[in-house]
Amino acid sequence: MIKRLTAFAAACAAAFSLCSCSLKTHDMVEEAKSVPVPPKLVFLGDSIAAGYGLEGYDKSDLYKCDSYANILSKEYAALMADEDCGYIMKNDAVSGDTSQDLIDLLDSGAVDDDLRGSNAVVVSIGGNDVLHIIFSAAETLGWDETTGDFDFDRVNIKDAISKLTSMSEEIDDALKGFESNLPIIEEKLRARTDGEIYIQTLYNPVEYFKDWKMLVEYAEGKIDNFNKIVKDGAEKDGVHHYNVIDVGNQFEGRNSQLTNIADYDIHPNAEGHKVIADTVDKELRKGKYSYMVTVPGNEHWTSEAKTGFIILTAIVVLAAGGIIIVLLKKKNHG
Repeated sequence: MIKRLTAFAAACAAAFSLCSCSLKTHDMVEEAKSVPVPPKLVFLGDSIAAGYGLEGYDKSDLYKCDSYANILSKEYAALMADEDCGYIMKNDAVSGDTSQDLIDLLDSGAVDDDLRGSNAVVVSIGGNDVLHIIFSAAETLGWDETTGDFDFDRVNIKDAISKLTSMSEEIDDALKGFESNLPIIEEKLRARTDGEIYIQTLYNPVEYFKDWKMLVEYAEGKIDNFNKIVKDGAEKDGVHHYNVIDVGNQFEGRNSQLTNIADYDIHPNAEGHKVIADTVDKELRKGKYSYMVTVPGNEHWTSEAKTGFIILTAIVVLAAGGIIIVLLKKKNHG
């Protein structure tokens, strides 16, 4: 009898052991998977970000030319091809926009959907706040469209100094406006995305006119002030507001090679966009990006297995009790 009870309990345990592998499971859980670049990237701003002046540029379709936004988009799409999240790039830059125009665009709600869920937003803005003022004075300062250079015989030094003085006040007012608008832009972006914000500095295309030293030094000082506003605003009052992409530094001493300024066009050429793409890429890759994936969690027993444990335990207890009873009866009869 004892042997039978023992054999029965052992058989139950063996049967449970054989099927135990099917009685374990994994709950599916969500976890963040890190990726090297932002899965959703948005570009905002002016004609620099739009790719104005490049072959294939179309203001109604900014995805046709080799702008730095499109260069990075192709690279990142290939890099993320095997990721479940894919890759999305939106370019909402508008040629000719000033910092106030960007505020108006954000207020309009037109780019809310593009910004929603974005991991990074790259902004090129402010050039139209100040550069057009400098170039509007070019003819007074001796610019000759026919030769594409300054004709110093046409320059009246007194008028030139007067124009620069007047222009200085106008640019200083524009810089104050930009300085006021930049934190507003950041605030409005923060309300629409949890992604990191990147603001580009401005290069100095006037550097090309090295023979007109007065204008070059003047423009350099104003653009330096512009870039100081951008850099000082990044970390202010102990708070991180945005990251700086120092395009101006990368173009310094190379504006004639990286822009179309020889044709009196301040915009970056194809080589300039490659340089900006590299500069933006280096900054973006410093960030931490991820997306949510569903994966198996820790292995655990199923509810059926737990029920089986209880039943098996009960059987073992009953079997043990039966053995004890049998032994006691034998002892009493003995």
